[in-house]
Amino acid sequence: MKVTLHNIQSGEEEVIINYLEMSREVEDIIRAAYGDDERICCTACEGGGGGDSKFMLSVRNILYAESVDRVTFLYTADSVYKSSCSLQTLELMYSEKGFFRCSKSMIINIYRISELRSESGGRINATMENGEHVIISRSYAKAFRRVLKREE
Repeated sequence: MKVTLHNIQSGEEEVIINYLEMSREVEDIIRAAYGDDERICCTACEGGGGGDSKFMLSVRNILYAESVDRVTFLYTADSVYKSSCSLQTLELMYSEKGFFRCSKSMIINIYRISELRSESGGRINATMENGEHVIISRSYAKAFRRVLKREE
């Protein structure tokens, strides 16, 4: 396979893929170009779709996940979804995608945080892109700081 790269000074970045046959290798390249968009099966909690409608929610759109009475809720910028995945499963599967356990009942997507503020008692207040405030408990704050240092 031939690879050609062009460095541009302005304009929009673009990926062009010329292929003879749609092979697994080409599919992998396409997935990489789209940011390896993994999805989670879930149902909508409010508004549209009804209770039985299933959605494939992009992992990168999830701001945080919360467990309430053994039910996992996934929060995006403007909607809430219910998932059959446990927080432990989400943490294990998507830690490389920025999912971080911030309390016993919550996981946040560190790539969707817009502001961080230290709180009393060693806690951290994370403001998410949608304006929601999520508290990172003191027992997880030290690990969170280590994760942030690796991301810099």
